[in-house]
Amino acid sequence: MKYIKLFFFLIILGLFFVFTIPLYPFLFFFRNRTRKSLNYIVTWTSTAWLKILGIKVRINGTLDKTKNYLIVANHLSYLDALIISSFLPSSFVTSLEVKSTSFLGHLTMLSGCLFVNRKDKSKINLEILGLRDALLKNINVTFFPEATSTDGTAVIRFRKPLFEASIASGKPILPITINYQEVSSNKVSDKNRDSVFWYGEMTFFPHFMNLLKQSEVITELVIHEPFTPELYPVFELAEKAHQIISNSYKPILQEMRPNEIIKV
Repeated sequence: MKYIKLFFFLIILGLFFVFTIPLYPFLFFFRNRTRKSLNYIVTWTSTAWLKILGIKVRINGTLDKTKNYLIVANHLSYLDALIISSFLPSSFVTSLEVKSTSFLGHLTMLSGCLFVNRKDKSKINLEILGLRDALLKNINVTFFPEATSTDGTAVIRFRKPLFEASIASGKPILPITINYQEVSSNKVSDKNRDSVFWYGEMTFFPHFMNLLKQSEVITELVIHEPFTPELYPVFELAEKAHQIISNSYKPILQEMRPNEIIKV
């Protein structure tokens, strides 16, 4: 089954390259118009990949999709981007480090991602302007304000600077909570989380091959009420989004080890 999934995954990947590579040069001349077209291709491929991988997404909440948003979400895996894209076309913000990695770097460039340099803060204002311009062109922009994927223990502190793009554009912030619920018919816990969560020093290909072994992954996507930026300074935007997402996040189960069993 693992290799059957891999076969169909590669077919969709090939189609992704067929449709996106001819569009890539236009990013240099018609940046946001091309990015919007790439977003719709990514939505189609993400939906297909999730089906192939056996990832079922349960949507909790409603949204007016005629508007566009600065989307923020907690971050647990590279699958997060596929899950959000399958629900709503979006340009993702990612780091220059990801851009320079093999395979994932090519995917991000051809997906119309926006890149930020987290190590060089001197360019942050220009990066915020890039996000603002995309939002003003009615493109959904998504970023993960934890700035890293985590092990699922909790939603960690949100970084604040990129929330400025909402203030600069006047576009509402849409908080989304991602809860991975089951892996191969078992509740997600500290025993099986590494089959789905991608964090720390994990490398992509071994993790992905292990993911292909899973029969099914059930995920909940909680769509919260968008809120407008003009009522809050930037640090309060980050804190409000963090509180909303944290309140609906379900930390993974901590299963008791044999040596932790309390004898009475």
